[in-house]
Amino acid sequence: MARAIRESMKIVPPGKKKCVWMEAGVVSYKLCDNNFDCTTCSYDHGMDAKVARQKEANLLQADGAQSVKTDATWVEKMMMLPASQRKCRYMTTGEIDRKLCPNAYACGNCSFDQMMQQRLQAEVLPIQAPAKVSGFDLAEGFYYHEGHTWARPEYGGRIRVGLDDFAQKLIGKNTRIELPEVGKTVNQGNKGFFIKRNGQEVEVLAPVDGVIAHVNHMLIDNPELVSESPYEKGWLFIVEPTKMKKNLKSLYYGEEALAFVNEEREKLFAMANEDLNLAADGGTSVENIFEEIEGKDWEKLVKTFLKT
Repeated sequence: MARAIRESMKIVPPGKKKCVWMEAGVVSYKLCDNNFDCTTCSYDHGMDAKVARQKEANLLQADGAQSVKTDATWVEKMMMLPASQRKCRYMTTGEIDRKLCPNAYACGNCSFDQMMQQRLQAEVLPIQAPAKVSGFDLAEGFYYHEGHTWARPEYGGRIRVGLDDFAQKLIGKNTRIELPEVGKTVNQGNKGFFIKRNGQEVEVLAPVDGVIAHVNHMLIDNPELVSESPYEKGWLFIVEPTKMKKNLKSLYYGEEALAFVNEEREKLFAMANEDLNLAADGGTSVENIFEEIEGKDWEKLVKTFLKT
């Protein structure tokens, strides 16, 4: 029974990937939580240091015995395999169906890796069908800021940012978004960009700390993409994060995100009924509330929910 439980714990959940240390067989179970960006991964650095200490200890043993299995890095383990089995990291992540590593896993010096990074900056990863929560779509695997922006970690350690479905319904279709310039620094909880509607301007908070690496230029000519596809084509910009793990811990994810959206909906209906004098009874839809609000009422609502 105990063995069956241990084996069940090694199953990789849907949407997750094995860490390269597990893929190489160095550790029995470890999932990647840093988007395969090993250069910024504390686990990778810690394992490298552990292997180095073990190698030093092995040299000091008089009989040459090696009692600990962790005596090689994942790169060394992978390089022990026949060339036909050395998976490129993009094959491991599922980005490509078949690709072998031609560069001894020195990704920083690999032209193919650089090409993939440039492609992935502009290419949006597909999402599963979003869940409908209290009248709003919520995409799985995204992190949500209280100001209704989202953050999605992607391969290479970068984070894609956008507006959630609540925000896009709130700002409406006839809205212009002023995105930050590439190279600008944004900070979690501080203003990151602006939205304008009918001469009114509202600030929107950035969900993470970092430097803008790429912006969605399609929004200049097609701002309606934010409304039509808030979690895919309507993304806003990509950040090179500076405090990724710390930032993500302070965002809503999974069940917490579901509860947050439910609370926001209740607050919306309370405001519509009490402060804005709208008939927000049980038969009133979220869309109807947003359509009826204009002028100062709209500005008040936006500032309340976008936390500006």
